[in-house]
Amino acid sequence: MRQPWYPVDERYGLIFAYMGPAEKRPVLPAYECLETMDDGEFVEADDSSIGGGGPAVIPCNWLQHFENVVDPYHVPVLHGSFSGPQFTNMMASMPEVKFDKTPRGIAVRSIRKQDDGKVFYRVTEAVLPTLRVVPNPRVAQFARVESIGWTLPIDDTSFRIYVAGRVKNSGDIGRMRSKFNGKFWWDMTEAEHQQFPGDYEAQVGQGPQTIHSEEHFGQSDRGILMLRRMLTEQLDTMAADRDPIGVSFDASAPAVEFEAGNYIRNSSSLS
Repeated sequence: MRQPWYPVDERYGLIFAYMGPAEKRPVLPAYECLETMDDGEFVEADDSSIGGGGPAVIPCNWLQHFENVVDPYHVPVLHGSFSGPQFTNMMASMPEVKFDKTPRGIAVRSIRKQDDGKVFYRVTEAVLPTLRVVPNPRVAQFARVESIGWTLPIDDTSFRIYVAGRVKNSGDIGRMRSKFNGKFWWDMTEAEHQQFPGDYEAQVGQGPQTIHSEEHFGQSDRGILMLRRMLTEQLDTMAADRDPIGVSFDASAPAVEFEAGNYIRNSSSLS
């Protein structure tokens, strides 16, 4: 007798398991933002759900977080208005937004005009099936995205985020974690959670599984609708025994490149 097992690969400090049919095993993708290092950088991994705004295991459906990646308007509202700027003043203003379907998911391009006539241009990407490609909301530098996170369901009502990113000092990934009123989420009182709500409160506050029949969408929710439609299309593709987007069987394929990042541009370069 033999215990069933799944093949695994180690990359970026994380272990990836393939759990599908052996004859359909794809190549584990490499990502340019974790392959090409700037001076003094190395890759560090974290399993504490950075980006989730709360504890390591988050008690709600993973889509309630993943859809948040394509909701740029929540940044100035939740992170800018309720209790003052939680990231940086640059992120607190309402952006002009364009949503685009890409070969791997949904890209959100946000434009914020600056007083000096230049433009703060920010791109985030939701990459199917679970990858959140979100540049640092504190805008520590104007550059390509520093880290990516795998939003992995544990079951229907809980998930965890595994992050890998380029750093110059050990522990830098953990230092990306948000603080509210100068405190980490787990150090805050219940009153402080109510006074300084973040992504955790907004997403878990919808319940373990949000009730979609009670939703009322507006134009600002276009990215969420695009993402749901794309997820449905990919489920239909797999049901028809075809390969979903993002799957490659070419071991010589180049590393996946993302547009995501924080950039400063002249307004004329965006026309």
